[in-house]
Amino acid sequence: MAEIVISNGMTSQLTELLTNNESIEPGSVAGYELCKILWEQHPLGGKLVEKPITMALFKPRENNLEDDPDRRIVKAFEGVWLRLGVTEKIRNLHFITRCYGAAAIGVGTTSTKAAEVLPSFGLSESDIFINVFDPLNASGSMVTSQDPNAPDFQEPKNTLNIAGQDWHPSRTMKVFNGAPIYLGYQSSAFGFTGRSVFQRALYPLKSFLQSMVADNMVSQKAGVLVAKTAQNTSVLSGLMAAAGMIKRELLKSAKNDGVLSIGASDSIESLDLQNVDKALTTSRDNIIANIAAASDTPALLIKDEAFANGFGEGAEDSNAVAQYIDSVRQTIDPTIMFFENIVQYIAWDEAFFDALAADYPDQYAGRKYEDVFYGWKSGFSSKWTDLLERKQSDVQDGESKILNQASTLYTALSANLDPENKAALAIWLAEIINTLSFSIDTPLILDEEALANYVPPPPVNNYGNEKEGEEKAT
Repeated sequence: MAEIVISNGMTSQLTELLTNNESIEPGSVAGYELCKILWEQHPLGGKLVEKPITMALFKPRENNLEDDPDRRIVKAFEGVWLRLGVTEKIRNLHFITRCYGAAAIGVGTTSTKAAEVLPSFGLSESDIFINVFDPLNASGSMVTSQDPNAPDFQEPKNTLNIAGQDWHPSRTMKVFNGAPIYLGYQSSAFGFTGRSVFQRALYPLKSFLQSMVADNMVSQKAGVLVAKTAQNTSVLSGLMAAAGMIKRELLKSAKNDGVLSIGASDSIESLDLQNVDKALTTSRDNIIANIAAASDTPALLIKDEAFANGFGEGAEDSNAVAQYIDSVRQTIDPTIMFFENIVQYIAWDEAFFDALAADYPDQYAGRKYEDVFYGWKSGFSSKWTDLLERKQSDVQDGESKILNQASTLYTALSANLDPENKAALAIWLAEIINTLSFSIDTPLILDEEALANYVPPPPVNNYGNEKEGEEKAT
């Protein structure tokens, strides 16, 4: 049987580079342009580049500062972070890093040149801008030293050069996807840098496109009907051929609730695609498994399948993905810390300190701004929120056990303690209670000094008289 292929002579860049490019085989190099096209056009390109970073940054970080009146200090920090769009910039930086293997980010100021050191005190929110650079923007300035005796061996250049303009190291941060390999030049990043997430997975990504072509062909054949009719004699061949054509047209136009009449020896069946379906499913699963093995992205994220028991319920597959996302977060941590330092100088400027000191004179009167600022920096903490959310029933059961154990310990110790230690034990129990979910809005507050000095009244008998007095009267 001959196969007729009709083509309009036009092919997409993705088809031209992958499906029609016989030179792509295991071990082929993924260049800058190919990585860009894969990210933009390949059905799995966005999942490999964006999915892990998006999941890692899905929940906002928890910021905290001790001795923060009404959380005004933390709120000022979070306000500047949000207005500058820092999370979005960090997300884009790591997107580009995964796509090409290397990327950089820079903090510019309109009042000073990029080659000058970034100011600390006096840095204004309206004065700065944040740019993300891909390897083409920073071509040549992120190349690592290949001299084993050099102090910057396998490290990116200290000064970033963007379109002929040097950027001071205090303003920039360079990020690699994976550790650089000695003399391992990466054409996707134009240097001896990290590797693109597409580098090892290039060949199975090509196979995935071919599986899509097969899916399209099967979908076109799925609605084909096979009409089996009796063969005609040569004398009646012309007349019966015309009748057969009419039958086929009637069969083609027949719909639900319609009635179609066929001969006793005729039969109508759908095209049998059962074996094809099994082969396609197996092939597709194997291709995705190969892509997952070649990249650092779990197959569950590539396929976007639902987790067995939901992502928040701690099932085995969700635990594995959560561990993977935690490792991705560790690669993002240095960038978070880089911007935390900058945002703190912007949010906690001297004008903010003066306003806070005016509202809370007992806490800040007579103190120097810089001393208070460095105290805020050292006391500030930020952490990732848990990806796996526990069931409310599990949380309540766990808190109930904690409360019972603490109460039992308090009862056992308090009977033999002096008033001061008994008061300290009561404060310890109150602090444990205040960590439980039901007491967040209504914390238990006790006065330790009052408890230590408290003398309980003597017991009273049934007649309302003190027992001690009654015994004396007797």
